[in-house]
Amino acid sequence: MVVSGKDFALVQSTVWMFPQGIGRATAILTRRALYMFPQRAFYTTGTTRTKTTFTIGDRPPYVAIGELVANPGITADQLDQQLGEWARQIEGPIVLELAAVKRIRIFNGWLRRGVAFSEKETGYDMRPKAVRPTKQEMPAFIELLKDRPGVELK
Repeated sequence: MVVSGKDFALVQSTVWMFPQGIGRATAILTRRALYMFPQRAFYTTGTTRTKTTFTIGDRPPYVAIGELVANPGITADQLDQQLGEWARQIEGPIVLELAAVKRIRIFNGWLRRGVAFSEKETGYDMRPKAVRPTKQEMPAFIELLKDRPGVELK
């Protein structure tokens, strides 16, 4: 059984730019990686607007991932294995291995809330990978990342 805040942290809906366009995504952070699975993406060229809907086994990503973490028989290793498998099977997901991440900034303010992952040890990132958890989702990120080196709580 996996536990939120110990084995994973989940953002049901965030916005991200994918190769297929900009759109909503479901993001899940495990002890090994950040996985961002697109839900819908919009792309415009000239006057043509394309909408792409993504599924995992004919289900929206947040439903499939929610069912996966709710499974009482799954371990943290199996969770990473299944998420990695889904990311390879469908087009669009972004996987950021935490081994490549040097710095994580957690913004838990009233106006600014988010978790930003940087592959740089210092300085400004032009395009860090970041997610915006809800107030209810944020404690799981703080708990999961609290003992990791390079984490800044702002």
